[in-house]
Amino acid sequence: MKTVLVTGGNRGIGLEICRQLDESGYTIILCSRNILKGREAANSLSKNVFVEQLDITDEASVQGLFEIVSARFGKLDVLINNAGTGARNEPGKQSITGKAKHILESNFKGVFHLAQQYSKVLRKAGIGIPMAGAKDTPLQSVKDIMDTNFYGAWRMIQVFLPLLLKSDDSRIINISSGMGQLQGLTGNYPGYSLSKSSLNALTIMFSNELKQHSVKVNAMCPGWVRTDMGGPNAPLHVSQGADTAVWLATEKEIPTGKFFRERAEIPW
Repeated sequence: MKTVLVTGGNRGIGLEICRQLDESGYTIILCSRNILKGREAANSLSKNVFVEQLDITDEASVQGLFEIVSARFGKLDVLINNAGTGARNEPGKQSITGKAKHILESNFKGVFHLAQQYSKVLRKAGIGIPMAGAKDTPLQSVKDIMDTNFYGAWRMIQVFLPLLLKSDDSRIINISSGMGQLQGLTGNYPGYSLSKSSLNALTIMFSNELKQHSVKVNAMCPGWVRTDMGGPNAPLHVSQGADTAVWLATEKEIPTGKFFRERAEIPW
């Protein structure tokens, strides 16, 4: 039975990934920064789900989890770097409601992948979205986002690589975002976008470095999903957002060093 570790597994897409993999018979290590919330989330899952405390920004927390996983399982087959902070947490933004929401829904019909696209449609309609751009975003907020979305994932890969190398089919899946695609970058949501662009670059680096060890490393964009992070107006159900990550974890033959959305490769 293969073992999968999911960071940020106590809610949203992370929890749904755990649920789908649990139903497929995998052993799941559900990681939550708050252990009580993690245990509560796991109540609806099977006994093959083990809940562990994890703060990916804390070196001691990551090392402590490594020791637990090493002692209990001896190896790790799949690492899913899901824990992260969203664009909605950046300063200087206002929520999109009313007329703006109607325009978005009528123009995109469920394809809500890039905040830059939202802005273009609203600008044409004469509706502005106040937000801090790259020129005036507080750098501390960018550092905070990078610490979780980028350095946290890098830390997890470095620490857990020895266990992944003990698997005969090891995989690393980074939960990224279309907002990190280089072709669509603007000054909007600079901290979040930069963290995901950096995560994508890290995916490419590790995929090339670990090819010789047959470790598959990929990134995926879940789309705009109805979660606490995505908000209630997102068009995708959480099961849709989790699907590609589950596919990358379970599909018999997958490539390495690619970026996916809806099980299809997309540009970096």
